[in-house]
This record gives sequence, C-alpha cells and structure tokens, in this order.
Amino acid sequence: MRKISILVCIGILVLALAGVAGHYLWTSQPLEKPVLQTDSTQEQQGQQEESGDWKGALAPDPETPQEGTSNPQIQTSAPATQEIKEAVTIVIPEGFTFYQVARRLEANEICTAEAFYEAAQSYEVQSFEAPFSKESCYYLEGFLYPDTYEFYKKEDPQSVLRKILNNYKAKSGLPDYQTLILASIIERETRSSGHMAMVSSVFHNRLGISMRLQADASRAYVEQHIKPSWVKNPEQYAGRYNTYVCNGLPVGPICSPGKRAIEAAKNPAQSDYLFYFFGNDNTNHYTKTLEEHNAAKVQFGVNYG
Repeated sequence: MRKISILVCIGILVLALAGVAGHYLWTSQPLEKPVLQTDSTQEQQGQQEESGDWKGALAPDPETPQEGTSNPQIQTSAPATQEIKEAVTIVIPEGFTFYQVARRLEANEICTAEAFYEAAQSYEVQSFEAPFSKESCYYLEGFLYPDTYEFYKKEDPQSVLRKILNNYKAKSGLPDYQTLILASIIERETRSSGHMAMVSSVFHNRLGISMRLQADASRAYVEQHIKPSWVKNPEQYAGRYNTYVCNGLPVGPICSPGKRAIEAAKNPAQSDYLFYFFGNDNTNHYTKTLEEHNAAKVQFGVNYG
C-alpha cells in the first residue's frame, strides 16, 4: 500500500513538472503584431516606390536577361548611330549667275542643279519683298548674295535657299528691283570696282534719253547661262534680256551683284558719257558721241577678253 502511494505521488509530480515546462515554452515565443494598412501607410509605400527607395524586389521579367544570366531567344543589336552630316564650304563670287551657283552646288554634292532650280522657281520669299518678274528665266536671279557659305552634303534645296536669302536680306541693303537689275549689268560689265560708278552713269544717261543699253553682258547671259541649262524653250528669253534688242532694262537681273555694284547703281557718277569700251591698254574709255567712240576704238583697240 505504501509502494502504491509513492508511485501516485511520483506521477503527480511528473505531470506538474510537464505543465510548468509547457507554460514556459508557450509564453517565451514573441507574438507578431498585425500591421494595419491605413491610408497613410499605403501612401508612404507608394511614395517610396516612385522615388526608388522601396526595397521590395520585382519579379524578374523572363523576356529581359538579368545581370549574370543570358536568354538565347533575345538578340541584342548595337545602338543606332546618328548620321553625321558632312559640312561643305563654298564661295558665291560677285557676278555669279543662278546657273553658275546651281552648278557649283551640284559639283560640291550639296544638291543637284535642277533640284535647286525647281525649288527656287516655286519658293515664296517670306522675310522680304522679292518682286521678280514671271517673264524672267530664273525667278531668284540677283538674290543669291555673293559670299562664303557653309552647307551640308545632300542638303534640302529649300534649306540652301533660306540660308542664301537670309544673307541677302542682311547684307544687300534690299535695293528695289530696278536697281538690282541695273547693278547686275554693272557687275558683269566692269572689270574693276573703280569703274562701276562711271559705267553706271553711262547707263543712267542712256535710260534718261530712251537709248538702248547695248550691254554685251546681257547678250552673253542668254547664250552662256540660259541656253546651256535645263530651261525649256530658252530661245524665248533672247528678246527679254538682250539689251541690243529690248528697250530699257532687261526683264530681270543677269547675275547676283555685290554691294559695290548695288551702290554704283544707286549713286552713279555725274557725266555726259553715252559710250564706253575696255581697251587693249586694260582700261575703260568713255565718250559722248558715236564718232568719238569709234575713233577711240581704233586708237586703243577693243579688248574682248
């Protein structure tokens, strides 16, 4: 009986010890606090994502190779490089005609001569008045201001025109069309700027008495700068430009004059001369009458070079 009582006591003691140990283990584990998703919490998370501060990793995109991995199904190509345009510098000399400018542009691979012509014939000048005649061969003849220009190879013809016309507006003084026409003849007729004002006086004197200008340069313009070009029916322009045939000024400029020729057309020298020629002594000779003119040609000879 005593032995049974001892065994019962031992059993009760074991159960008590087990209960104490279980309670200790259960109470020693930290309880996780639930996080409430309030509006302020969600807003903070959204701000962190936009600013790049949010550390939550996105699931990798299977189509985008990750660092240290490769995807044989995706072929990467080298980034496209921007085409580098090649700049070209050209000079338009004083007295160059539209035809000569167009050919120079083509020779330097800026644009074709014919494309430049087509663009000029349909171009509407916006920044200044360009009152060209529809009966002229090249509508923008006279407006291609002589200067040094920088273009690009394969440049759009209208872009080329804009650069030249902007320069004309800035530097020409914007003469009226009649002055521009006369200046173009003076430019092609004189071999030095020192004679421009006197040659201008001869033309002004002739115009004042309705005498034909009879400028050789106007005749050469049709033969050398219209007929060899791509212009259709070039013969129609002979009577419009050749001042041995037409009265007064030709229908349009015969070249692009420089500033000195424009100034000479505006401000001619004061004289009574009606004739001049360039002699074999490499200077101009001016006379008042045809008889004096012919006599001077015999005396000095005419230099047609």
